Amino acid sequence: MISGLYNGLSGIFASSSAVNVASNNIANVNNIGHKEDQISFEDMMYKNGSYGKGVANEIIQKSFHQGGIKDTSNAYDFAIQGKGFFIVTDPETNESYYTRAGNFQESSDGTLINNEGFTVMGLQTQIISTTSSNDTVAFGDTYTKHLASSIITQEDRTVSINAKATDYTKTATDVGISGQNYKSATSVISDVEALKTNYNEKLKLLESNPNEVSVASTFQQTNLTYSNYNNELTNSNDFVELYLGTNLVRQYFDTDALTTMNKFADKISDLQGFTSSFDSATGTLTIDNLIPGNNTKISSPVINSSAPIIEVIDAVEGSGLAMVESARDALNSAVQLANAEFLDIQNGIPAPNQASLSLESINLKLTNIGLASYNDTSLSVSDDGILLLTQGTNTYIAGRVSTAYFPDEQSLKAEGNNLYSATKASGEAKNADTLNEVVSNSVEVSNISVSTGLQKLLIAQRAFEANSKSITTSDEFLKTAIALKTS
Repeated sequence: MISGLYNGLSGIFASSSAVNVASNNIANVNNIGHKEDQISFEDMMYKNGSYGKGVANEIIQKSFHQGGIKDTSNAYDFAIQGKGFFIVTDPETNESYYTRAGNFQESSDGTLINNEGFTVMGLQTQIISTTSSNDTVAFGDTYTKHLASSIITQEDRTVSINAKATDYTKTATDVGISGQNYKSATSVISDVEALKTNYNEKLKLLESNPNEVSVASTFQQTNLTYSNYNNELTNSNDFVELYLGTNLVRQYFDTDALTTMNKFADKISDLQGFTSSFDSATGTLTIDNLIPGNNTKISSPVINSSAPIIEVIDAVEGSGLAMVESARDALNSAVQLANAEFLDIQNGIPAPNQASLSLESINLKLTNIGLASYNDTSLSVSDDGILLLTQGTNTYIAGRVSTAYFPDEQSLKAEGNNLYSATKASGEAKNADTLNEVVSNSVEVSNISVSTGLQKLLIAQRAFEANSKSITTSDEFLKTAIALKTS
């Protein structure tokens, strides 16, 4: 009978703990990233192989199963779909903690932090290379002309490539002299636009096949030798012509044979993406295609009824990164010819399988990263946690939010505020970037079911009442036994 009292008492303690756990779960049902507590008990040792001695102390463990993903439309909200935790560090103690709560914010200095002011850890972008027509290494507010923007995901890294220029439409002038690669200001601007289009096309090719073998592009050059041009061009009925692609270029006799050939070269140079020069000593007209890797058919060249000798050096299209760099360099030359400044910046981060847990805080200001001299950006995040900063029509990689997992996550120590710390039993944190998807503009809600929580609360309440009844019953038995003993 005394054992019955103790058994009932242990049951009351257990039921009370179950009520506490169930009520705590229900209280945190709207807590972002909160994980459900689950309580379990063990029966105590049995006496003489017959009846037990009540219920043992409780074991409370976290259930880390996936919670629902809620759209918040907040650029600083991230949710983990899959395994792992965000990593945050207390700036005062330098202690690291782990959380599923991704409701972050940007501090005044641009650092990504959580609500406690702890810094969110990850990889900060690194500038890989810059190609500039001067000594500029960051985009200033004078770079008003967007040229290109691309995100390239390769086996070992993800790179953002951005190119801008100062306003070449205002600085372009006529260049060269007649017959020697002369180009009007309008033609200079037109060439920049053609090479801008080509650069973006080559970037798209690299995006679709980022690990293609790297082969540089070359330029098409055509030499047409008019060895008898002086005798062919003598009066107003004489002419020289050819088809450049679908464009017919024709020049009638003007002043003298040399002037006629120079003006013929100038007409070719006036076409978008071409330049031409004439060598009077050899009678050779050279046509250069300014777009690397591009071959344009030249057909039906005549001077009156005579055909020149044609020698064509075809362009090599190229492939991979070297192809893109060839397109970039050609665009750079065209921008400089327009008396404008060109700047192309490549920056990026290692691929997830290349990254370690040697992490750092992430800054979201372009001025702090060294990519621009002013800040006016919007934030977005890719599925693999890459933070992207968009400024106008250019998008830059700022960094990547990293995630970690543990060999035994059940052994993590709950620190409150949805934070956990590693323990000896949990094992060391390991990189989880390839084990999950980071969902942007969303948070992970708690994995607690209100209906299940209420059910568990009611069961604990009934268990408490039943154990109370076992105590009162044992007490009545004991009173009766005492009464019989004393009577």
